[in-house]
Amino acid sequence: MTLTEQQVEQLNEIEQLCFHGSWTKEMLLEEINNPLSEFAMAERGGRVVGFVLGRIVADEGELYQIGVHPDFRRGHIAAGLLDYFHLILRDKGAVCCFLEVRSKNAPAIALYERFGYEQISVRKGYYGDDDAVIYRVEL
Repeated sequence: MTLTEQQVEQLNEIEQLCFHGSWTKEMLLEEINNPLSEFAMAERGGRVVGFVLGRIVADEGELYQIGVHPDFRRGHIAAGLLDYFHLILRDKGAVCCFLEVRSKNAPAIALYERFGYEQISVRKGYYGDDDAVIYRVEL
């Protein structure tokens, strides 16, 4: 996918706001442009307001990031992006999807559980100040 510089900046802003810069702009672009990656973004009025990014390996998907700009939350954007990501995974032969999330991220956990994700593991202290919870869903 060819992105404009403005879109790249807006994606990077969302990454910074949602994930506190866990990925640099260069890392984000590298992953988006990786042929193994699946990427989609949501726009409102010509502005990028959310994105989803992950991969498919063999018959398994992995959700790396899903983020919505704080000004556009509670508008079902994340749910739409996750639903679309699952559709892409199924179309490409994935039978399940994995993700990890901070244990204290209650809104994200609620979204994932609403989509049928089940907790399968915990990585204690993974984020230093928080645990990583591993979730899986059958597609």
